[in-house]
Amino acid sequence: MARAATRPEAGRAGAGLAETGLAGAGLAETERAETERAETGRAETGRDSGEPVPIVVNALTDRAWAAAAHTETELVLDNLLRNAARYTRTRVVVTVLAQRSTVRVLVDDDGPGVPPEHRAKVFDRFYRVSDDRARTSGGAGLGLALVAELVRRRGGEVAVGESHDGGARFTVVWPRAR
Repeated sequence: MARAATRPEAGRAGAGLAETGLAGAGLAETERAETERAETGRAETGRDSGEPVPIVVNALTDRAWAAAAHTETELVLDNLLRNAARYTRTRVVVTVLAQRSTVRVLVDDDGPGVPPEHRAKVFDRFYRVSDDRARTSGGAGLGLALVAELVRRRGGEVAVGESHDGGARFTVVWPRAR
């Protein structure tokens, strides 16, 4: 589901580190809609399983290079987009913001969101907001823990809050590649 381009590192320390372009490779075209089929039922969202989920991508730049390996950014984006597609009611919105020293990716949905009392724990291994919901959606409680580990390993940050669309907003901030 997620796509990113990689520019191999040239002579810098850190084996395996690459600069990964988030805006210039599949996430670049402003307000470009894609569709992705969610893998699980959507009892909570009112959509049928397998129904296409529009993913709208907003990027104010055509270049947003994060100091992370291609496989890491791909896993992070894939996990966040699959979760958003699983719980959204109508669409997922991805915003890529390149700042002076960071690249920020926002993933917004209009689903049920993450209640405030669970937000600090959703990045812990095996944590589920609701055991009953996790059984129906197939989650093992590892996807967001993996996201947090991969991002933090590169000096980045992850957070979850409320989306302007009413659901969840996942924010990932990576150091910007130089």
